[in-house]
Amino acid sequence: MRVLVCVILLLATACGAVHQKSNKSAAQKTTTPARPLNPNQQENDRFEQQILKEIAGREREPAEKVFENIRLDALKNIPAKRFLRIMNAGYSRALGVECTHCHDDGDFASDDKRPKRAAREMAAMHRKINAQLAEMEHLEPQAEQRFINCTTCHRGSIDPMN
Repeated sequence: MRVLVCVILLLATACGAVHQKSNKSAAQKTTTPARPLNPNQQENDRFEQQILKEIAGREREPAEKVFENIRLDALKNIPAKRFLRIMNAGYSRALGVECTHCHDDGDFASDDKRPKRAAREMAAMHRKINAQLAEMEHLEPQAEQRFINCTTCHRGSIDPMN
């Protein structure tokens, strides 16, 4: 039910205030609210720094060659350092959680935690919605400037309904 409500909200967003990347002048730009502060950010930053030390010298290699069990094609070939940044500044901040909400701190590759599996399903939904937004003909702004992300619904909360 919550996913359905979120999808409805996303479709409503598509008809109106979709997140925009734009080259408009500063006076014309639509502002997007600042990212919510994650109360767990200090712990997440510590994890990111620890992992960066562990992969020292391999930061620019594709993430799939440095880390295990990366299943999203869009994340496999990005540099390992950028992958960590996406996890920390993207996923965890969008949901307001610690890395260990989804990951086992002794085995980050493990799929044992339900939230990690759910995140993969949500990522698949996110890609489908963005593909549909790109195909819509009668929306503003241009197709390449229309997209949603985790923050669109979650806004820093694990529960998108809050």
